[in-house]
Amino acid sequence: MHQRQRNVPLQRSSVAVAIMLSFAATIIAAFPAVAQQAVPFRIGMQLPAIFEYLYINYAIESGLLRNEGIDGKIIGFTAGLTATQAVAGGSLDAACDGFTSSVSAIARGSPAKTVYSVNADNTYVIVTRDTINKPEDLRGKKWAITQMGAISQTYAALWLSKKGLPDGSVDWIPIGGTSARARAVIANQVDAALLTAGEWIRVQQQKGIHVLATLSDSVPPLPLEICVVTTKMINDRPDVVQGFVNAMLNAARSARTPEGKKAYIKIARQVDPSGYTDEQYEQLYDFYFGPKSNPLAMDPNGGLYPEIYVSNMKSMVEEKTLDAMMPIEKLVDTRFVDQYLGNNGWYDVTTNKGGNFLRDLLRR
Repeated sequence: MHQRQRNVPLQRSSVAVAIMLSFAATIIAAFPAVAQQAVPFRIGMQLPAIFEYLYINYAIESGLLRNEGIDGKIIGFTAGLTATQAVAGGSLDAACDGFTSSVSAIARGSPAKTVYSVNADNTYVIVTRDTINKPEDLRGKKWAITQMGAISQTYAALWLSKKGLPDGSVDWIPIGGTSARARAVIANQVDAALLTAGEWIRVQQQKGIHVLATLSDSVPPLPLEICVVTTKMINDRPDVVQGFVNAMLNAARSARTPEGKKAYIKIARQVDPSGYTDEQYEQLYDFYFGPKSNPLAMDPNGGLYPEIYVSNMKSMVEEKTLDAMMPIEKLVDTRFVDQYLGNNGWYDVTTNKGGNFLRDLLRR
């Protein structure tokens, strides 16, 4: 009897210790998940950002990138080529840059590959002084560009060649980004410039200028921007790359909802507080996301269309900005967009509905 009484406190102590150990084990097991830090991810892009590039800001501000376990940070550059060079130098994990500059860098050995392209087609217009009424009037005139080799110069050169004006027909004047180029035309410092449609909406009431042509009317689809990721990140952390692609395509889709529209315009105001009027923001949003918009301008399906990449490389070879055609697998890694589409289906911009799978279209 006495022995049993002596054992009771010991049994109680053993139970208490077991409970404490179990509780401690639960806390320890849970601690790594709670304390786990989001993966830092540096994204290079041109600043100030134009309206169609703001899906990246939207992905960060809305928490879509954080939901993928990624702490995204935008590293700004004043010209697209510097972002491409920074990827080659290892100071960025990803860069969203013009097609020609990215392709040229990869051809020269930049350790990166394209993983998606939301801006799968251009929205450029050719804005000139109103004394210029046909392409031939541009001979010997000053044309504002960001810098030689940037998309504002290479796409302009492609358009000029399509109009029968050979290389050397115009005098290229390095000015800066699209806003700087617009100001130069308005001030009559130059005669022409390639501007985004968004920049044209901003300055369309200015006197002495007009739209001479729309680039997409004369040339095949030209990606305004492609986003590349370093091959090191692709090889070492494919899960992070997949999360990056997921967030960006989710942003392109979410921006098409009523709530996304409000958030997108709000971000645009924050990035460029001296920007557009309420009416102009409505024009901008409708141009890029409206029912009559170019579905490739803000492509919610990833923008990795082989024929577009091949045709653009052929144009670069013809223009001698690329020595030779590259195998498309050297330029593009499609598996991350493929995985996203496999999980989420294709997005129909005419109905604003995703989740469209091939199996749903087959009727047997």
